[in-house]
Amino acid sequence: VMKFLSDYVKKAPNRRVILTIHQPSSFIWQLVDNVVLLTKGRLVYQGPRKKIEPFFESLGYPTPQEYNPADHYVTAVNDEFSLHELSAEEWEKAYINWAFEHSRRASFRSTSRAGSIRRLSVRRSASASMLAMSGDYITTNRTNAFWVTLELTKRYFLNLFFNPGILGTRIAMYVMLSLIIGALFWDLGSLSTYSSIQSRIALLFYCVAFFVFMSIAVLPFTVIERAIVNKEVRNGYYHPAVYHLSQAISSVPGTALLALLTTIIIVSMTGLQEPYWYYLNMFLALFCAEALAQLVSHMVPHFIVGMALVAGFYGLFMLLQGFMIVPSEFPGWLEWSYNVAFHTYSWRTFMFNEFHNQIFPDAEEAGFGNGNKILEVYEIESVNPSDDMVVLVCYGIIIHLCSFALLTAKHWQSKRNNVAGSAKQSKAD
Repeated sequence: VMKFLSDYVKKAPNRRVILTIHQPSSFIWQLVDNVVLLTKGRLVYQGPRKKIEPFFESLGYPTPQEYNPADHYVTAVNDEFSLHELSAEEWEKAYINWAFEHSRRASFRSTSRAGSIRRLSVRRSASASMLAMSGDYITTNRTNAFWVTLELTKRYFLNLFFNPGILGTRIAMYVMLSLIIGALFWDLGSLSTYSSIQSRIALLFYCVAFFVFMSIAVLPFTVIERAIVNKEVRNGYYHPAVYHLSQAISSVPGTALLALLTTIIIVSMTGLQEPYWYYLNMFLALFCAEALAQLVSHMVPHFIVGMALVAGFYGLFMLLQGFMIVPSEFPGWLEWSYNVAFHTYSWRTFMFNEFHNQIFPDAEEAGFGNGNKILEVYEIESVNPSDDMVVLVCYGIIIHLCSFALLTAKHWQSKRNNVAGSAKQSKAD
């Protein structure tokens, strides 16, 4: 495996493999290019493998003949062994002094670079010094946000391919529930009775409420992946907002697929009106739902907390969407809340497209022979579906912008904390 990794690194420029090995053999040790040696969290050595022996020799710890170098170095710096002579702090200071002294003697080190190194923290000074000593400068280019977004989006789809359960489970749930809905409300659109009207209203409420509610399934995968993302962000590979942008883009095809499957099954089996509007409405509702779930995932430490919080939001939005209580009956101090829930715009568009200018002769005696009467009961007779779809688009974009702002604020706060921590450590040393 190590031979393969060694050849793999040499086949392309700027390709690196970072790994940890427990007690590597002498053969494995010879395949390693650079080494980071730690003891109790203290940096004891960082740099080329070939230069680690001079460091230990300078401190009186040369590797004995016929001895595994890796075992010798680990044994020398590990204060858990009875033969150790230096503590972890003493090893760290010895390395810092040795690295700085040798880097100062290097002929290729410029005065400006020496000044910048001294302005860094002590630990970073040692690391940079050893890289200078090696004589091999590795130049890295940070690609622009477009290519980073493209690569992260590609990685997301590869993750879906190798882990089909991430999206496959949701597809199975949506398809199963859609089939059950179709079986329960089979050919509902051909009926014109008062009870069929009630069934349509209940069905449309369920479509908005529960299909949106199931979007909480995205939370576990987003939170679990956060550890990897945080590490890559700390290493400076990309800004966290770029990662969120790639996640937002990556979620669109899956959302479109779920909305398409739901529309095909439910509309074809129940006979609801306006299938194209149904699809667009369902897609945008799921778009907003996933945006909200992703926003919450950036706020919570564990996905269970996030799922509970998102479920609470969706439960609140169900109450505010105008199905259980019409807008005019909201308490005065809560009238504004009717417009807060994105469920409101989705549900009333479903209702308008289903009942506007529709005739129900069998419901004439109940006073609902004209579908516009039903819309008047729910105070949505003047709804413009196009405007509501625009509202849903803006709603989802605003939520994503909130995620960008939150991630940027957390990123800058983390950087300030790191700078403060480095300054404190430098002062202590």
